[in-house]
Amino acid sequence: MPTAQPDQQATGREEPSGGTRLGRFFAVVDRIGRRIPHPFLLFLYLLIALAVASAILAACHATAQVPGTAKAEPVRSILSVAGIQNLLDTLVPNFIGFPPLGVVLAVLLGVGVAERAGFLGTVVAVVLTKVPRGLMPYAVTFIAAQGHVMGDASMVILPPLAALAFRAVGRHPIAGMIGSFASTSVGYASGVLIGALDANLSTITASVVPHGVPVDTSVVMNYFFQAAAGLVLPLLTGFILVRWVEPTLPELPPRAPEPERGGARADTAAQPAASDESAASAGPAASAGPVASATPEQRRGLLVATLALAAFLAAAFCCWLVPGGPLQGPGGALVKSPFFGGIVPLVMLSFLVCGIAYGIPAGTVRRPADVPRMMGEALQSMLGYIVIAFTAGQFIALFDWSHLGDYLAVRGADGLRAAHVTGFWALLLMMAFSGLLSLVIFSGASLWTVLAPVLVPIFVGLGFHPGVVQAAYRVGDSVTHPVSPLNPYVYMLELSARRYDPGFTLGALFARLSLFVVPVAVLWAGIFALFYFAGIPFGPGVPTRL
Repeated sequence: MPTAQPDQQATGREEPSGGTRLGRFFAVVDRIGRRIPHPFLLFLYLLIALAVASAILAACHATAQVPGTAKAEPVRSILSVAGIQNLLDTLVPNFIGFPPLGVVLAVLLGVGVAERAGFLGTVVAVVLTKVPRGLMPYAVTFIAAQGHVMGDASMVILPPLAALAFRAVGRHPIAGMIGSFASTSVGYASGVLIGALDANLSTITASVVPHGVPVDTSVVMNYFFQAAAGLVLPLLTGFILVRWVEPTLPELPPRAPEPERGGARADTAAQPAASDESAASAGPAASAGPVASATPEQRRGLLVATLALAAFLAAAFCCWLVPGGPLQGPGGALVKSPFFGGIVPLVMLSFLVCGIAYGIPAGTVRRPADVPRMMGEALQSMLGYIVIAFTAGQFIALFDWSHLGDYLAVRGADGLRAAHVTGFWALLLMMAFSGLLSLVIFSGASLWTVLAPVLVPIFVGLGFHPGVVQAAYRVGDSVTHPVSPLNPYVYMLELSARRYDPGFTLGALFARLSLFVVPVAVLWAGIFALFYFAGIPFGPGVPTRL
C-alpha cells in the first residue's frame, strides 16, 4: 500500500497540503471541489443558467447558421411558451434518452455477472498478478489509451478493472481508476486501432470538403498521427500517475466487514477470488491488499470462460468480416457498420458470456435465477448515477434544443476567421478553441458536426489538407474531457472511488485529473508539430499542405 510523503504524514485521510506546490494546488482545488454542489444540483443550476442565457439571446434575436444548412436558426428561449411546452413534452424522454445512461446500465448488466460470478477476480489472481508492479501503471494507461474502440463504454469498464489490477500488485486501487480514466479521456482520439469515432469524424469531414478540391478522405486519414499518439501518450500519463497522483492519495480506511448480499449462497460467497474481488465494488471500504490465489475450480472456470469468449468473438468477427455478413454495413462496409454501431451490446454480451461460462464450473452460478440476481445487484450501485442522469439529461437536451451550442461554435469559428491567423499557429488556436468548447459540449462527433462545416472550408482555403484540420480538432477535443463538469462519467468515477474510500471527494478527483490536462496537451501539440514541420503524412495520402 502506498505510504504518505513526508509533507503528508499524519494527514491520513486529508488532502496533502503544506510547503510543496503540488500540496498547495491539491488543497486549493479540494476546497473548491468541496463547494461544488451535488451533481444533481449542479446540472439543475446549469439548466437555470442556460434558460436565462437562451432568453437573453433570443430577446436579442441572435441567430446562427451552420454552413451547409438552408437558413440561420434563431436561439430559442427555454423560458418561452414553446420552451416550457417542449420541456413538459420531453421531460421523461430526456431522462430515459440521456446517452450515457443506456451505455452505463447496459454494460453493467454484463459486467455485474462477470464480477459477481468471480470471473474478474480470478482473471486478476491468475493473469494480472504476473505483470510486474512497476510496469502495471504503464500497462493500464496503454490499454486505456486504446479504449476509444469500445466507445464511451471504455469509461465504464476500464476504471474498475484498473483498480483491481492495481490492487492485485499492492498498489492504490483509486490510482488505477484515475490513471485509466484520464488516459482514456485525454487520449480518446488517439490509438493504434480504428474505431467508430474515426468513421464518424471522417464521414463528417468528407461531407464538408469544398467542391472541386481534389483530395481523398478516408477513415484512416489520421491513422499515422493517432497511432503515434496512442504509443507515446501512455508513457506520459503513466509517469504522471506514478509520480504525481499515486503518492498523494490518502491511505484507504481499514476494510469494513463485507455485507452479505441478498440471495447469495454462503458457499458462493466463500469463493476466495470471488469474495475478494467483490469487495472492490460492493463493500463501502475495500482493501487495497493483493488478491487471493485462484483455486482449481476457479482456474477451470477461467479456462471454460476463455473458450466461451473465444467462440463468441469468433462468431461476431465472422458475422462482421465474412462477405455478406449480418454485421457489415451497406456495400460491405466494415467500419461504418452494425459491428461498431453495436459495440456496447457486444461488450455487454462478452462479459455476460464470461460470467456465466465461468460461474457454472466454478460453482458460483448454480441456477438460472442467479444471473438476473447478479444483474440486479450490479445496478443497485448505480442508483445515485440514475438520479444525476435526470437533471443532466434535461440540460443536454435543452442545450441542443435552444441552439445555444450552434451559436457559440459558429461565433467562435467566425472569430478565428476574423483573426487572420495562418499556418501552424492557426491550427494551435483551433485546438485551444475546440478544447474550450468540449468543456461544455461533451461529444466529439456532435461538436465536429457543428465545427467542421465552418473550419474545414476555412483551413482548406488556407491550403491545409482536411485530414490535418481533423487531426488538430482531435487534439483539442480530447485533452479537456477529464475536467469537464459536464462529463457524466466523472461522477460515475467518483461513485466508484468511494467504494474504496467513502471520504474521497469530487474536489480530490478533479484535482488529480487536472494534473493530466496541460502536460498531455503540450505533448499532443508537440506530436502534431513534429508531423507538421517534418512533413510526415498524418495518414495514408494525407500531406500537411494541399
